[in-house]
Amino acid sequence: MYNTIIVPTDFSSEESTIASLKKATTLSDKPHIILLHVLEHVPHDLSKTRETLNTWLANSGVEAEIEIRDGRSSYHEIIEFAKEKNADLILINSHKPGLGDYLLGSTASKVVRHSPCSVLVVR
Repeated sequence: MYNTIIVPTDFSSEESTIASLKKATTLSDKPHIILLHVLEHVPHDLSKTRETLNTWLANSGVEAEIEIRDGRSSYHEIIEFAKEKNADLILINSHKPGLGDYLLGSTASKVVRHSPCSVLVVR
């Protein structure tokens, strides 16, 4: 059903990222899964970021590709990446909503509204 599945992570939780990666494997027989992290114009140690993603991927037991992007906003980069990869699904974690989410809109809600493909929001 889904050939290319993008799983964005913001590093907020290894546990929820691993759960999302495992969930992605259940949605198709042989999906191409891409673990995506977006850096938002803040200084990052790219080697540490890649190391963390590799560790999480190894801990998940899921075969997936890793992609790191630098961009103006996470949701915009997720949307553009989905278009570039002709993704069938974006599987994104949602945090418990707070007042800031209602006033500004969370990354997950913006991805849902603007995505070129289906979006599965995991709680």
